[in-house]
Amino acid sequence: MARAIEARLKRGKRDPAIAVAQVLATVGLVAFAEYAVRTKLINKLFLSSPSQIVEEFIYMNQKGQLWGHVLISLQEFALGFALSAAVGIGLGIAFVVFPRLEAFLSVFCAAFMSIPKSAILPLLVIWFGIGFQSKVVLIFLFCVFGILFNTVAGAKQTRPEHLKVARVFKATRMQTVLKFIFPSSLPNVFAGLRVTAATAFAAVIFAEMSAAKNGIGYLLTEAQNVLNTPRLFVVVVIVTVISIALVSIVDLVERALIHK
Repeated sequence: MARAIEARLKRGKRDPAIAVAQVLATVGLVAFAEYAVRTKLINKLFLSSPSQIVEEFIYMNQKGQLWGHVLISLQEFALGFALSAAVGIGLGIAFVVFPRLEAFLSVFCAAFMSIPKSAILPLLVIWFGIGFQSKVVLIFLFCVFGILFNTVAGAKQTRPEHLKVARVFKATRMQTVLKFIFPSSLPNVFAGLRVTAATAFAAVIFAEMSAAKNGIGYLLTEAQNVLNTPRLFVVVVIVTVISIALVSIVDLVERALIHK
């Protein structure tokens, strides 16, 4: 029974009929949106037709109103995410190697993680201004704890027999970490990175919508203020594509490191 279910799942993943059905469903939704807006079945204030979205995208490209903002948001994301990954993974491994450190800091980490990020954004703006730095700090806070606790959970799954081998061969603490503990934590680490990659970019947009002079979130707020629905959809599509791309990059790195 288990083998039959596994075989069925594998066939489902590779079944071309599913891919065709997905494409047809997407085409159907796009065609309905175009029809509904053109025939005024749905007010264009509430929904833009795909052709209007494409036209607005081309216009924004021609006027240079898009990619500069996208680049700024990506820079904020890259720095904040990289810092959170470095601190989260490093501290997570340290928690496992030094249990007393985990016992001391875990309660503070849990407390900071539970603070609503929307509540501390005004403080970040006061402390760091409305520019680049406050966005990086917010992204860091959004991501670091998820990565940290996933790393701890993964590192604690290191097999006891592996640690016995390390002791038998008199491996140093650093060798034990690099050869046994860190590799054991990688599946959980990448699970944390995958989840936080998408939420981190959403945090960028949230921060820029609240206080910014540039970035994708700023574009979104500007379009909302003037009720430019096609531009809103352009930004939403771009954010969705970037979020999918970021998660895919994490998946590629994971395959390169774990599934060689």
